[in-house]
Amino acid sequence: MFSKFIDYIKKNKYLFIILFIGVLLRLVWIFAMPTYPETDFMWYHVKGKEIAEGKGFLNGIYPYYTGRPGFPTAFRPIGYPGTLAILYFIFGADFIVAKLFNIVLSTLIMFLTYKLSEKFFGKKIALLTLLIYALSPLAIAYNSIICSEILFSALLMLSIYLFFNKNNPFVIGLLIGYLTLVRPIGVFIPSIFVLYEFIRKDVGLKHKIKYVAAFAVAVGLVITPWLVRNYIVFGEPVFSTNGGYVFYVNNNDYAVGTWSDPFKYPDSPMLKYKTEDGFDELAIHKLGNQLAKEWIMKNPKRFIELAFLRIANSYWYRTEDIMWALTIGVNQWHPITSKAVKLQKLLYRPFYIVLFAFIIYALIRFIRHRKIDFTTFILLIFLYFNAMMFVLEGNSRYVFPLHPIYTMGVSIVIYNVAKKLLPKRFWAILS
Repeated sequence: MFSKFIDYIKKNKYLFIILFIGVLLRLVWIFAMPTYPETDFMWYHVKGKEIAEGKGFLNGIYPYYTGRPGFPTAFRPIGYPGTLAILYFIFGADFIVAKLFNIVLSTLIMFLTYKLSEKFFGKKIALLTLLIYALSPLAIAYNSIICSEILFSALLMLSIYLFFNKNNPFVIGLLIGYLTLVRPIGVFIPSIFVLYEFIRKDVGLKHKIKYVAAFAVAVGLVITPWLVRNYIVFGEPVFSTNGGYVFYVNNNDYAVGTWSDPFKYPDSPMLKYKTEDGFDELAIHKLGNQLAKEWIMKNPKRFIELAFLRIANSYWYRTEDIMWALTIGVNQWHPITSKAVKLQKLLYRPFYIVLFAFIIYALIRFIRHRKIDFTTFILLIFLYFNAMMFVLEGNSRYVFPLHPIYTMGVSIVIYNVAKKLLPKRFWAILS
């Protein structure tokens, strides 16, 4: 067994060299940068710590989010805080525990990204994909943030890998159910897997129906306890009380295509549900849903304008999420923050331009040739998440978990362009 492993390393030396460099850079970063969790990230940490201590999943307010006994929360699903709770219970509720967990997840993401790229696009594109992602400043910096993005990305990549390899619908359904509890934006991701399974041409209808049934049962087994808990404590099987809040924040007269504070709007209708120590999250969820729907019906043109602004913010104007790795206290930022944000814009705006070129290629390819393969799957992932941002919020944090998948598309474009420009002996080195 050990000799086989050594042989595998020898045959894939570039894979392991890049993986080693990627892991080392991430380790150096989390110990060198004293990232202090702010806003959402402190919320995740405190909720995980409180669950580990047996206090429950409780509502709390900025900046420390200390839970209030008797006030349960469903503002975000329990997936990531619950995962942190297990880690904190075993290893202690220290920031470094969550950061080291990010390293483990990042290593898995890098390896799965390589394996998927190699399977569908060949070894050279796989190595290029891994190299870009392993050295990505944003992918490195996120490891010091106590955030749900890396866990979400790891679960998504593992689900996709299994889908295109073992393809056990029950196991994949369990993973996807877990994923939906990590980030609410993933709540309809099961539809991507179901849709792809149904448009496949190599299996019959009977197989597809059995597959979808097993998949649905597994997803249901994971999320049902959460919905039952919320029905018991809130009187409704709500998935996340954050949904209506986000929907309204991004669809009203004062919306700016990204997050803004709804409690500071002139004559804010939400103020009646706010108190000194919190707010009625279920009431705000319901009101937000109602007001956003009414506003969209009355302002369809402005809704479309904001929708495109949300997409532009996610990929161009508000590409600044690296700053969350540079918080060193409550409302305190590391001196290099402004330079890091400039670097992010400089590097990732071209990255997204190349990505969109790949997506256009994938779309044309599908329309003209009805190709159903991994490139089609990447297209479906892209369309799903952009549809969610189109309606909900423009935020580069929604884009980051998809970087491993998107890097494959970017690498395909770069490789094919470079292949025409660089001599053949350059590519022979990687063979």
